[in-house]
Amino acid sequence: MQISNGRDVLDQDRLSVFELSGHRFGLDILSAREVLPLPLFTALPNSGQIYQGVFNLRGEIFPLIDVSPVLGLPPKEQGPEDMVIILESSEPEFQVGMLVDRIDGLVSYAPSEVRLSRGLVEPSMEIFIKGVLVQQKSPILLLDLNNLFRTRQLLAHF
Repeated sequence: MQISNGRDVLDQDRLSVFELSGHRFGLDILSAREVLPLPLFTALPNSGQIYQGVFNLRGEIFPLIDVSPVLGLPPKEQGPEDMVIILESSEPEFQVGMLVDRIDGLVSYAPSEVRLSRGLVEPSMEIFIKGVLVQQKSPILLLDLNNLFRTRQLLAHF
């Protein structure tokens, strides 16, 4: 997109883009407090596929989660390039580390570029996707954190 005046910049939103199980997802940058390499964490027994354990970041304890099963994707296998996105929300209130395969960076886009997700994503994840941003590299699925963290699977851990 070519920017012709300052108004075009003001009409842009920004996403933090990451990969998970072969899909590209985007989060509003205001939801992502920070991004870091997978820290050492303590796995907890009998915590299931989603809740991976807990880790300490500068004196704060965070749960580490894998949202793949909630989205209908296979559970994430940990690798050396894994990253964690620290997410914050006020509704419901939480701070959590979300395990992802890798970070693709930041993307600016105009809201008019977002398409409805119906028919573009698997039915199991449709409720968690606000829309699809179609770009040259591959589509970016805009993750709806409010719906994601209201699921029974995740609420059980917070």
